[in-house]
Amino acid sequence: MLRLSCAVLAFSLCAAPMQAQDLSVPNDAGRQLVRLAANHDWAKAEALAREILAVRPGDVSALVVLARARRAMGDAAGAREAALRADANARTDEEHYVAAIEIAAASYDLEKPMIAQFWLRRAAQMAPSDALRARTLRNLQSVAAATPWSLEGQFSIAPSSNVNHGSLADTIDIGGLPFTLNPDAKALAGVEINLGLRARYRFRGLNDLPAEASFAAFTQQIALSASAQNKAPDAKGSDYAYDIVELALGQALTDASAPVRYRVDGAVGKAWYGGAELSQYARVAAHAQWGDARRAVNTVTLQAERQARQDDPHRSATILNLGLRRDWRFASGDALAMALRAQHTQSNSVEIDNDALIGSLSYDFGTVLGGRLSLGSAVEIEHRRYDASIYSNDTRRDWRHRLALTMGFPKSGYYGFSPHVQVQIEKVDSTVDFYDQSDATLLFGLRSVF
Repeated sequence: MLRLSCAVLAFSLCAAPMQAQDLSVPNDAGRQLVRLAANHDWAKAEALAREILAVRPGDVSALVVLARARRAMGDAAGAREAALRADANARTDEEHYVAAIEIAAASYDLEKPMIAQFWLRRAAQMAPSDALRARTLRNLQSVAAATPWSLEGQFSIAPSSNVNHGSLADTIDIGGLPFTLNPDAKALAGVEINLGLRARYRFRGLNDLPAEASFAAFTQQIALSASAQNKAPDAKGSDYAYDIVELALGQALTDASAPVRYRVDGAVGKAWYGGAELSQYARVAAHAQWGDARRAVNTVTLQAERQARQDDPHRSATILNLGLRRDWRFASGDALAMALRAQHTQSNSVEIDNDALIGSLSYDFGTVLGGRLSLGSAVEIEHRRYDASIYSNDTRRDWRHRLALTMGFPKSGYYGFSPHVQVQIEKVDSTVDFYDQSDATLLFGLRSVF
């Protein structure tokens, strides 16, 4: 799977000329190394490489050839040791690139695919040409596909005008009497710091069809702004921290080539808010999908979730969802998605029990503008109907509008992770003033581009 081609090897040797000649080393040693490698004469290539290294222990070209020869002869451990020495002595991107390729290949042969993926990411970062970078990415995708384990991370920092999801109202009317809201019940500005990690394990499940188990952990920490602390001196950022852990299991029920593809997923998890237990939950979902991923795909999802509130059992809920989604991919690389979801939440709490309808539309441009900027946009509208409210004698109706614009900078990436910025505006208009909310967020994050 991971094989350093002679063309790449020759490029490395030509790009990194032999050092000052020594009388004990032939003048054309570099050309001989290329010729021996091209002919797959690994025994002689190794002998010549060791001859050069005896005089110049840090010669990157000789170390790369030695690594390639040892790997070809079945000594992956020796190949990795030589390639690591090559990387330690490398001075140019070209030298680092070829050394990283050899370290990745030897690591894969030693059944260390996660380490191989790291070094392939490094090789892609150091690739001296678009063609070599593309070849490296194909290797990375092949290794990732053949590796049962994978790790995904997320990190973002987001200044927000409403980190506590507080109300825009100053007073509320209860039973005809006005009540002034506490400062910490109103919108407070601050910064959201988000960090998440998900580990996945792919395996063959029912009827030898693809299955997946995963563990996820997520935390959102809050730092209140100076104005928020002045407005609500008793409030602390930790009061609004949110943490979650989740175990999930997914199973395909049909082959990927089936006209209609079915899948089921389940998850259990626990959440904390402000450092205290918030809820335990269990969720199960069934999906049906059809269409060609290169053009258009339709997805229908039916999901049920039970939330057992630990802070207040009266607020526990059962949530049912029916979702419809259609994704288009155009020849230009642009992607369009439309979704509609109906949701029923049943709870003993009148503030939780509701019916909702959510519609969304997103568009991502496939072309990187100016070779440096990617753009995506999304809009979402939600309507919720509550039969009652403790803050009103009438029924409650909420309209939520969300607009987001995402800008990515793929050329500014490092090891396959590039920065992105998202501007998001969200507003809730309710027939009950207490639930009016507004939030403007500017998110800075990192995401994988391959």
